[in-house]
Amino acid sequence: MTILDEHNGSYFSNEEELLARIAWFYYHDNLTQSEIGEIVGLPRLKVSRLLEKGRQIGIIKVQINSKFKGCLELEEALRHRFQLKHIRVLPELENHEVNNRLGIGASQMLASILLPKQILSFGFGDTVMHTVKYSNELIKQHQIKLITLTGGVGPYMQSIGQLDGSCSISVIPAPLRTSSAEAAQLFQKEGYVRDIMLAANHADVAIVGIGSTGQKKRSTLLKTGYILNEQQLEEFKQQGAVGDILGYFLNEDGVVLSDMPIHQELISVSLNNLKQIPTVIGIAGGEDKVEAILAALKGKHINALVTEEKTARKILTQIV
Repeated sequence: MTILDEHNGSYFSNEEELLARIAWFYYHDNLTQSEIGEIVGLPRLKVSRLLEKGRQIGIIKVQINSKFKGCLELEEALRHRFQLKHIRVLPELENHEVNNRLGIGASQMLASILLPKQILSFGFGDTVMHTVKYSNELIKQHQIKLITLTGGVGPYMQSIGQLDGSCSISVIPAPLRTSSAEAAQLFQKEGYVRDIMLAANHADVAIVGIGSTGQKKRSTLLKTGYILNEQQLEEFKQQGAVGDILGYFLNEDGVVLSDMPIHQELISVSLNNLKQIPTVIGIAGGEDKVEAILAALKGKHINALVTEEKTARKILTQIV
């Protein structure tokens, strides 16, 4: 079939030739759609539609030659599989730099999400604190209000950098874990603790770490004293726990293990309340955290994720 261009009488042997020529002018010669329209005698809008059609039927294929290409593909797969609002996969990281680099990546995500004077709530852990540290300028410029989601965050605050007096920070004045369920109840009845926890529930964005029962010596749960020793961590693993969010242990399906007395000793907003926050970003990476991240995703405790390439690939291979 021969196609007549009604505007200037030029002919194209078929639509494929027309698409090919337009694509060549646009991607090879870097002409604008208006310039191409003048050459082939078509309106700019028609040129735009033909470029889109060329992409849809496979005549035009965009190739990205970058170390980030695999990350972008993984982001798309994870976004689609878990209906994530936001996803960032960083290039494969060495173990010694994972927490620091994930903090940088998460701070960049926050910069694209947070609006001036919004509330950012956060849990405990090194990765979360790296995120807050690298978000200092954003927090100051946008006058972001910071509120903790758990107790036990106080010791971390010195490591997050300098926030001036204009920054509002509310820290739950309590440990992460108390000596008994009764002690936890007493803390939570205190007006100042209760008020901060209620305010944290109404945040616009939350950032949380994802712990793993498979981490052993590097576990934040051990470093904070929430778990007494590796033996106790192994016992929780035997009970079906694969990881935790805000100190609440999850099984492989993301369900909170309800028969764990340690949860009653915890000073933290509940995971049900956490789900009421519009955007909850989970930040975690490393092969030993794959099961825990997958549990957090399955349980819909997070709707945004920052991780690294190797971890993301393994998550996708474990999905049935």
